[in-house]
Amino acid sequence: MPLYAKFGPDTLTYLYNIFKHLFVYAALLVLVVYFVEAQRALLLDWFVPLPWIGYLSLSISAVIALQFGRSRLFWVCILLAILLFFTHGEIALSSAFNRYLPLIFLVILGYLSCAKDSGFSAHNLVITLAKICVVAIGSYLVLEYIPAVTQNSLSPIYSFANHIDPRLNALYSPFEWLIVIFILILCFVRFIMISDNNHGALLLAVVLVAMMPAYAAFELHNVLALVLATSFLYAMLKDSFNMAFKDELTAIPSRRALMQYVNTLGRKYVVVMADIDHFKKFNDTYGHDVGDEVLRLVASRLNKVGGGGKAFRFGGEEFVLIFPRKTPQQALPFVEQIRQMIADYPIALRNKPRPKKRPKPVSAKGSAAKISQGKTVKITASFGVAKRSSQFSQFSDIMKQADVALYAAKKAGRNCVQLAKQPE
Repeated sequence: MPLYAKFGPDTLTYLYNIFKHLFVYAALLVLVVYFVEAQRALLLDWFVPLPWIGYLSLSISAVIALQFGRSRLFWVCILLAILLFFTHGEIALSSAFNRYLPLIFLVILGYLSCAKDSGFSAHNLVITLAKICVVAIGSYLVLEYIPAVTQNSLSPIYSFANHIDPRLNALYSPFEWLIVIFILILCFVRFIMISDNNHGALLLAVVLVAMMPAYAAFELHNVLALVLATSFLYAMLKDSFNMAFKDELTAIPSRRALMQYVNTLGRKYVVVMADIDHFKKFNDTYGHDVGDEVLRLVASRLNKVGGGGKAFRFGGEEFVLIFPRKTPQQALPFVEQIRQMIADYPIALRNKPRPKKRPKPVSAKGSAAKISQGKTVKITASFGVAKRSSQFSQFSDIMKQADVALYAAKKAGRNCVQLAKQPE
């Protein structure tokens, strides 16, 4: 989805999603900076006797990435281990190559952040390795030969960095600073475009690798490798959890999440079954793509339910709302509000499919490129409400009662809410 398309009625939801993913990695970064700067002696005491801890943590993360099909994180773990090996000084390198190593790795990280997970078939592994080698060799040649050509034109950057702190010029040359800043911006924009834990972990990797030249001690590089391995593990486990417990189409909790959530409920709660009216007919008339958009729309509205309610996709066009510690009478106003919100939302149908590229404006008096808009339709949903009681204490029984109430709502003309007939 283009970036401009993300900003609309759900802008706050989108921004919250960015903040939610960024917070964990920002907290890890702050924690690392604090310990490395304020508790450096303590870290050195811990990690000097454990030179293998970085390799072990990266190996564990690489194995789990292999199992979860996260090829980019797998390659980052392998390359980080190589970077750690060379910074340990096991093999003597030229001073130029030793200086360029973090920058070369930074460029590779930028490439991997923009690439896609390609799996672990022999063909894909060879292709990815070849691409990484090309990026590494190209980076080395650029770092070796371009700075001499651009030295005079980049002198203002040197002066600016020297004015801020002379130590900045000791870390990177002006040309190298341009590369670092470009990769940081590139990975941050990529994270904004695809706000998930994988890209958050890759962004943290870029920041920490960019910091490595500031710390000469191998033990501190070991700390950074340990933190990155931990962030990769968190990213893989969190994304795998989301895949298992979130509905892929609508991005709200799935039926599996519902069954897990039910186990946390007490003795008092309300179950609401929701069903989109005439959805099959709508799907057959306008196509499955439009039907998917309708499902996403309804799910986004249900997900905004108040009163402490929580929305789940049950299957097909059916959704479930759970209101913990509520009676049907207390939950009813919030259900009515959501029903009205869905019914009032117009859907503009297109006569033609959305073009792959944004059309260019036509140069005429006030006229612009015309988008082929079709008619506007509205959708409605019906709701059945049931509560947990002494007679219906099992969740499956309460669901049946809510389903009976939903059938009554359909029979009553749809686009309404019906309460199950249950004993008080």
